[in-house]
Amino acid sequence: MQVAEREYRYLATSARHRGRALIRNGVEIRTCRRGRGAGRKATFTVLGPADATDLALAAVLCGDNTRSLTRGNAARAFFNRSFEWLEVFQ
Repeated sequence: MQVAEREYRYLATSARHRGRALIRNGVEIRTCRRGRGAGRKATFTVLGPADATDLALAAVLCGDNTRSLTRGNAARAFFNRSFEWLEVFQ
């Protein structure tokens, strides 16, 4: 993805997408989510000279459900949402 004229890669580093990494030239921000509900916590490990844009983007992506960013899951999500939308008219 491209944000603020920078190229980023965002990928899962562990099973069930709990560990993720946001990577750009010379910077890697690793995130790990733990817990459920109100007790949910995230930890960030910064490797390289990250700035506020890098940290903000990592925080937003860590808190969001990013599974639909992959091609297979995006297609699955499209069909699921389409069927939910059609149920409104029944």
